[in-house]
Amino acid sequence: MRLSIFKISILLIIIGASGTGIIFSEADRSSQLMSLKQTESEQISMFFEENDIGYFTITNPEFQGQGVYFRIVDENFDTISKGIAETKMSIRYFDVKESGVYTIILTNLAQEKMSYEVEIGSTNALIISIPAGVMFVGGLLLLFSSYMKLKNYRIAQPDENIK
Repeated sequence: MRLSIFKISILLIIIGASGTGIIFSEADRSSQLMSLKQTESEQISMFFEENDIGYFTITNPEFQGQGVYFRIVDENFDTISKGIAETKMSIRYFDVKESGVYTIILTNLAQEKMSYEVEIGSTNALIISIPAGVMFVGGLLLLFSSYMKLKNYRIAQPDENIK
């Protein structure tokens, strides 16, 4: 069996995507189920390494249009990110400048008691760049092989059919 550039590129894309999925699934994360009354707050924390990218998801299974206010703070309580999640499920990312414990603080904005499922975790951005690079090289090879196949492709158009 002869390996062409096309087959190699598809193989690199599959290997890169699989590696990215495995690394992301093994990343550190912490989740908690919260029941909050009106204007009540609760928090969840996690340790992050320097130059990482953190993420958090806020899920509200009883969503009825009211939002929840969130704030990400570092160890010094400096605000990294803040906003209002106004959907049934919200996923956001934030940059980690220095190692330490980062905390997400949720405040219920709804009139009644609401339940929220909150997850905070790491994307392992430094480790995940290797399989992402392999996937990128595979994509470039795929573009190159497609260009080489289509480069000499011509369509004959007889003059009598052109008006």
